Amino acid sequence: MEKTGNFNYQTNKNMKKIYAFVCAGLLTFGATAQQKLPMAKEKVRDNRFENNHVTVQSGDREVFWTNDFSTPANWSINDAYSTGLTQFVDGLNWEIGTGLEPTGGAPIDPLASTTSANGFAMVDSDLFGGEEGGTGIENCWFQTVQPINCSAHPYVSMSFQTFYYMWDNGNSDGNEYCLVEFSTDGVNWPDVTTFEVSEAPGLRYELWPAMSTQDDVANPTVKTFDITAAAGGESTVYMRFRWKGTWGYAWMIDDIQIFDTPENDIQVLSATYSDFNNTGLYEYGAYPTTQIPDFQFRSDVVNIGVEGQTNVEMNVEVNGTLVATSDAISLPYAFSDSLIAIGYTPPATVGTYNINYIVSADATDENPGDNELSASFEVTEFSMGRDDGDFSGVFPADGTEEWAAGPLFQIFNDATVYAIDVAFMTGSELGTEVIASLRDITTETFDPLVQSDELPIVASLLNDGDAAPMWHTFLLTEPVDVFAGDFVMPSIEHYGGANVQIGESRFAPNQTCFVYGAFPTFDWYYTNEVPMVRLNFDEDAENTTAISEIAAADFSLGQNFPNPADDNTRISLTLNNVARVSIEVYDIAGKLVLAQEEGNRAAGQFVIDLNVANLPAGTYQYTVQVADARLSRKMMIK
Repeated sequence: MEKTGNFNYQTNKNMKKIYAFVCAGLLTFGATAQQKLPMAKEKVRDNRFENNHVTVQSGDREVFWTNDFSTPANWSINDAYSTGLTQFVDGLNWEIGTGLEPTGGAPIDPLASTTSANGFAMVDSDLFGGEEGGTGIENCWFQTVQPINCSAHPYVSMSFQTFYYMWDNGNSDGNEYCLVEFSTDGVNWPDVTTFEVSEAPGLRYELWPAMSTQDDVANPTVKTFDITAAAGGESTVYMRFRWKGTWGYAWMIDDIQIFDTPENDIQVLSATYSDFNNTGLYEYGAYPTTQIPDFQFRSDVVNIGVEGQTNVEMNVEVNGTLVATSDAISLPYAFSDSLIAIGYTPPATVGTYNINYIVSADATDENPGDNELSASFEVTEFSMGRDDGDFSGVFPADGTEEWAAGPLFQIFNDATVYAIDVAFMTGSELGTEVIASLRDITTETFDPLVQSDELPIVASLLNDGDAAPMWHTFLLTEPVDVFAGDFVMPSIEHYGGANVQIGESRFAPNQTCFVYGAFPTFDWYYTNEVPMVRLNFDEDAENTTAISEIAAADFSLGQNFPNPADDNTRISLTLNNVARVSIEVYDIAGKLVLAQEEGNRAAGQFVIDLNVANLPAGTYQYTVQVADARLSRKMMIK
């Protein structure tokens, strides 16, 4: 059975995740509904440096039992088929261990939990279904081997970190269940042939009863349940996690805590300053002064205390000043809701703006550590970025030699785009020529509207992911006028011959950032990590390193000889004026391997002698700096 969507697009057995971005019904950006927005194949694999871009608030609760999956023997694994229930499929089961990651036809990210490095639990339904997809009902679980003693704890809650992406048979038919179930003797459990909470009251909890096809959650998401009905005051409590579905994605779990349920405890689950789900507006990490929208703040909160909460509200501070307050709501026990605040527009003043979301209620919260979240953005002079300036990964990371990548941008006010900026990463081959495009999103193949000249990558602007990004600027061959309500997509492109990588940053909603390449077949795909490609509105923007322009300014640089070199090599240099000269040599990964000062040199031609005997064979870039200008060339060492 092929997985297709609710839309009438051409299907393919590998095109498991095909969905258009639907923009009708935007609350604050209705003009965009007139423009066709792009769609792409399934989500491409993300490649992060570290899975640490989501902060998990644990607070100060009284935890009396934990498990971080560092000891798989603490758990037993089973499935319905193996217990004699042959109406369910055979072969799919949970895994517990280190190094796990979904690897099906359209894999989601591995769990980014606090202790993921020492192991977690995963069921990979997508891998089990394969390219053709499974048609049988999957039903498998894992459970504690030893009981949990809750006899001294009359009110008990649990929390755990998890990540899940719902397929639900492609049409939201209620096919998938993610369940937590309990037993007080390890023998008598809720019936594994049933799945509704109402069929095992007090012993069964469903994680996402309201989710539908293509819904996902933050990675990780903290789920919390009051399990007093199952575990309160019990001396032998057993717990299991059970999956039921047909060719889904994957579900992962880690870092379980069981703790005394407080009376008053509100937890902030997530927060946003664009409220994309309601407004359709993207979050930008960088807003130029000419492209600043009105903000709509939202925080999602849950009451995990046993008492109902009144006058629950969100205050939003920007750089320490209160800028917005939500309406107050009541929040009964075990209910979640959203707090929304409007009325703030960032000033057109260049700088960094730090946001604090602070949730309070009438009762004093017993766990205030999880009542706040924070975020930040920049107002810039000319740069507009979906990224937030923090590196979360690299693209394409596997050395793919032909690809393109770019995020979709909404235009808030009429303007002119002059250039495109990109953050190249360490590992890119120096001197490789790359091109940038502004693409037509109304065409199925995202045809280029305007491109830049091809420009080489230089070592001095490669990023290692540890510091603020450095940007290459690609001047478009002609400026492009854009208008309020437009969607545009800048992209960076590389077609063969070398390894080129760019940075990725922060989470992006489905079908809002796109990459082209053989993933596995050549096509456009969407990605949930923002490619670090920005719009540049500076009419005075210049190409970062157009060698011919720099050379014409003050000096010219010759090719080293001999090339390849094995001991010494000579590099000719012609100066138009007296200047201080230095030379640096970088390896293919952008690491500085040799530096040599030549001091002040008179105008005219001279030769730099360079000893490369201690350098391993390979490709290098040498960069000569004369005053404030730099020129680079490749050389080979044998």
